Amino acid sequence: MSGYRDTSNFDPYAGSTYGRPLRPFNWVQWTGVGFIAAGILVLVAALADQLKVIDLGAKDLIPMSTSLCVIGSLFVGSRREQISAEDSAERRRRALIGAAIGLAICAIVAIAILSFKGA
Repeated sequence: MSGYRDTSNFDPYAGSTYGRPLRPFNWVQWTGVGFIAAGILVLVAALADQLKVIDLGAKDLIPMSTSLCVIGSLFVGSRREQISAEDSAERRRRALIGAAIGLAICAIVAIAILSFKGA
């Protein structure tokens, strides 16, 4: 088809931009809150074990606590509100500014490390 030109700017692979989790929470989101609470409790127990307040043996509970928190956050974020195009542009602008600041800090730290090591 010579002369065909797509002018609609339609992107079939573009995802929707979603905001914060919808409220009130449904049962799936409350299950996620329960998983996050359980993960925090396991993390506190691991910290108490490291401080020798309680004895849990040789069990490493950090991977289990982080897994519970990640699974819980997936459940909580399962239902999100859609945000407008203006809010999406604002979020994108803030993310780019944050990334630029983070990159500048990393560069300063790398230069400081190299200068103090004498490399």
